[in-house]
Amino acid sequence: MKKTLPIALGVMVGFYALAEFYVPHWKVRWLTTEFQTWAAIIGAFAFILGGVNLIQVNYPKIRRRERDWQYKVVMVAAAAVMLLAGLKWQKVLGTGEAGTYAITPTGAPAGKALVRVNAPDDVMVQAGPVQGPAVQRGAYASPQFEAVVDPGPVSIKVYRRVGGYEDYTADVTLAAGAVVTVTADPPMMWGTRGRVYVWLYEHVFAPCNATMFALLAFFVVSAAFRAFRMRNVEATLLLVSAIIVMLGTAPIGAWISDDLPEIKQWILDIPNNGGRRAIMMGAAIGAIATSLRIILGLERSHLGSE
Repeated sequence: MKKTLPIALGVMVGFYALAEFYVPHWKVRWLTTEFQTWAAIIGAFAFILGGVNLIQVNYPKIRRRERDWQYKVVMVAAAAVMLLAGLKWQKVLGTGEAGTYAITPTGAPAGKALVRVNAPDDVMVQAGPVQGPAVQRGAYASPQFEAVVDPGPVSIKVYRRVGGYEDYTADVTLAAGAVVTVTADPPMMWGTRGRVYVWLYEHVFAPCNATMFALLAFFVVSAAFRAFRMRNVEATLLLVSAIIVMLGTAPIGAWISDDLPEIKQWILDIPNNGGRRAIMMGAAIGAIATSLRIILGLERSHLGSE
């Protein structure tokens, strides 16, 4: 029963996914959307299982002080930090209001309206068509931002120069002579768009990722040196093609011969594209064959069977 039920579900869902392409009824599209929603939920549980598996695999090695256990500590700690930074703490703890505004009926120039904003000095303000930093008359001036606008609907936006903070927006309708005074301090957000998460991604993960790929280039060059040896005809063709493509791409290639860039482009467009398409077609046929085996219940390796 433990294997029969998963196989039966796989067969049913597989046949449905195949049949829904040929049934244009709106209820079928609605049901497909529901299935996709459930698939996303199951995928979220897979991330949770992945986190649990990360701890189950690495914690015993850390406890036993196995080889390179320090790196495993860094990996687990980094995963925990990114998990905590990715949670939306503002929904749990609350951040208060990003800002407030008050309107007074007089005080603006004749026939105009006035927008005043009090905000920290690292904040930008957009009031209708007028945009600028919050500080226009000195860091300690009050109000810090003033904009003369036409009477009527005015959209006000107060935001920080860097990402990861919640914007304050207000749509107000001002009469002639009215003054709106906005006091705002956009709070820091949490979650995947929050300041901490974005900072960690941009200033820790991205440099480490760039460093890894920079080091990977040396391994690629070393592997290419070992692979591109003229042991047979195929290796010779590969070596000659690689040399022509590299010379045709580099500026020195056009200096050596005007034909090298054209030959390089021909290699990329004709033989390379032909081989790439053949690989893609083979992979597509393999995916179709595997899908049919799963739909028909013939493929059981994903259930732990041999």
